[in-house]
Amino acid sequence: MSASTSPRRGGKAGGKHRRHVPYKTEKGIHPAQANSDINVTPLVDVCLVLLIIFMVVTPMLGRGVAVRLPTLSSATMHKEGDQVFVSVNDDGAWVETDPYTEKEPFLARLEEDLKIASGKALANDYKGPILFVKGDRGTEWGKVKTVMEWITSSGTPMQDVALVVDVASQSAPAAP
Repeated sequence: MSASTSPRRGGKAGGKHRRHVPYKTEKGIHPAQANSDINVTPLVDVCLVLLIIFMVVTPMLGRGVAVRLPTLSSATMHKEGDQVFVSVNDDGAWVETDPYTEKEPFLARLEEDLKIASGKALANDYKGPILFVKGDRGTEWGKVKTVMEWITSSGTPMQDVALVVDVASQSAPAAP
């Protein structure tokens, strides 16, 4: 027999190989059909390894820089006079009950009120005055931001600046 005509196990001589796995039936021995099912075991192993990697790496991914967040403060915690209220609405900025639309007169009045509040705060053993900024809900944020920039540019010493919110209106549904 030549090499090209030699019979090979389970194949044709000199042709393509076809793998046949015999199985026994009542009609005799027949080759098995090819199995096209996905082997799930390696797939599950790979998924578990990826899950473990993500579980280990996810806590290390920080969102932003760690900072000390301010604490909630209420005006009732402070004594009368060691606090100054600035309100902002569409008409302008208000220090207590006096309206201001220009930066310079606003800062002059704010500095005067903060000096008075600072003296009262020291008398009450508090480090300094607290400034509460109240913005009207219907006012554009840009107006409140402008007043905040005026306050920070003043250079007047103050202990804290707080934005005032209405806690009761947060839980109530908005009126149409």
